[in-house]
Amino acid sequence: MNIPFGFLILIFLLLVGNIIAEVSALPVPGSIIGMLILLGFLHWRRSIPEAVGQVSDGLIRYLGLLFVPAGAGVSAYWGLIADQWAMIIFASFGSTVLTLVFCALLYKRLSDAEK
Repeated sequence: MNIPFGFLILIFLLLVGNIIAEVSALPVPGSIIGMLILLGFLHWRRSIPEAVGQVSDGLIRYLGLLFVPAGAGVSAYWGLIADQWAMIIFASFGSTVLTLVFCALLYKRLSDAEK
């Protein structure tokens, strides 16, 4: 009984995020807004409800399957990718470096705040 309830919570937050994105015309997908609401709820609660944890574990277990459509899309646009390969590599490398720097600074700040 926990798994359907946990899935219902995640779908409800996705719906709320989509509604907020449509009403406010934010340039952010509703799924991201829903995840931020979930993050805020989990931070406020300071624990993960068992139902949400079970559903999340199941979704993460099969996360690799979600990359299959993306791989098919890459093969469909191979000519465009071949024309823009330098910019794609630059953007991938730059975003990776920025992410690593941001995570390192965030870790340092949070570890200093914990002391």
